[in-house]
Amino acid sequence: MFVIRGKNGEIITSSEIETDGQEITYGTREEARKALKELERSMPTGLFQIEEAKCMNCGETHDVIDFYSGDDYVILCANCRQKLAMGQLGKIGRPSMGTTKKVSLTLSDDMWNWLDEKAEGNRSKFLREVVANAYLNNNKELGNESEWSNNACLGYVILGAKKLGYDDEQIQDLVRAMYVEFDMKTVDEAKDTYNQSSY
Repeated sequence: MFVIRGKNGEIITSSEIETDGQEITYGTREEARKALKELERSMPTGLFQIEEAKCMNCGETHDVIDFYSGDDYVILCANCRQKLAMGQLGKIGRPSMGTTKKVSLTLSDDMWNWLDEKAEGNRSKFLREVVANAYLNNNKELGNESEWSNNACLGYVILGAKKLGYDDEQIQDLVRAMYVEFDMKTVDEAKDTYNQSSY
């Protein structure tokens, strides 16, 4: 059994209603690879890796399965499942992701609507991913994410244009044209344009 986790150990949980908050598991490494590829279509590559699922109790990876024990969702190896059945297993559960701190956040109604749409019912998970991405990318200021993305995109374009021998005037025209497109197209529309192109 396999899982996809952040390179910082972050656990990826399901947002489906019936499995909300559970770690997503995959029966084969190939299934995990496909899921990772899909995940990296919407997030930066290199943030996540495939790992063998580990027993929550002892850390063993051999003969591990996930199931419910009462109301608790658990991942246990064969030995620990036997101990659980015999009442010999102590407290089990998902390992801690870190320290929980309560915050109060004031946003406009439009911003809350946007956040709720992006979060798909799980605000904590969405905000944790935003902060984790900024942290893993060494982006010291969360600031305006779209501005950071636009500047990074323009940087790649300038580097590519220089490699192809574009002169300064051509590069300037290209950068100006891209600025216009930033205002005219959403990130998803731009991504679709690339995905549907022959390049």
